[in-house]
Amino acid sequence: MNRRGFALLAVLWVLTALTALTGAGLLVARLGSETTRNRILFARAEWAREGCGEFLLARFAIDPTIRSLGPIDLGRGTWCRASLEDPAGGLNLNTADRQALVQLFKAVGVPQALAESVMVRRAGGTLYDLRQVPGLDSTIAAHLTPFVTLRGTGVVNVNAAPPEVLRTLPGMTEESVFLLASRRALRRLHNADELAGLLSPSSRTVFLGSYAEFLRGAVFDPPQLIVTLEGGIRGPPIVARATLTAVPVPGRLAVIRRETE
Repeated sequence: MNRRGFALLAVLWVLTALTALTGAGLLVARLGSETTRNRILFARAEWAREGCGEFLLARFAIDPTIRSLGPIDLGRGTWCRASLEDPAGGLNLNTADRQALVQLFKAVGVPQALAESVMVRRAGGTLYDLRQVPGLDSTIAAHLTPFVTLRGTGVVNVNAAPPEVLRTLPGMTEESVFLLASRRALRRLHNADELAGLLSPSSRTVFLGSYAEFLRGAVFDPPQLIVTLEGGIRGPPIVARATLTAVPVPGRLAVIRRETE
């Protein structure tokens, strides 16, 4: 009886072990299947992202004023969208001098002490995120976003910048700011001499007094554009993103930097 009991117990242990091994094998197979499926879906999202990039570049070659594309339905639950941003439309926190920062922060109702925080923080390296600045919380960051940038060459595009940013440029009077902000909807200005010719004698005198400094900090066309691409799959929350830095050249955009997520 003892031998029979031992044999029965051994059989039961073997069956239990086989059941556990089978369950583990099925779980591994299931996880492997889900991983493969997710990889395939992410690959589709990446293809959609790249497709939108090609669409946007082709559209820009036809219409350089385009700034967004999509969302576009690519079929089979796949979508994409793209946008173009001119970083020169904002004051660059990595290159702006203290006076310009203080002036802008005061104009938009942000504590001026944060301008000093920006100067201190960037002394230790390039700023890539507003949250790197001590004391600059998400609420203030959201308020500042329309007026500042962390990308670009540091110059200000007078045909794209808001009045608060235009006022930080050398030689700007209220007349100059109003002229730049009001005329861009009808016809953009092409150079500083054209701007000077439209000003009253008093504003022209102020402007010409800072002409050289103005030319160093201002442009009339975007030197760079930031391209944001997204591609995704409807259903599972899978999105592939990329950020491109591009330089406008005759008839197209030349990509000089690429960042993917």
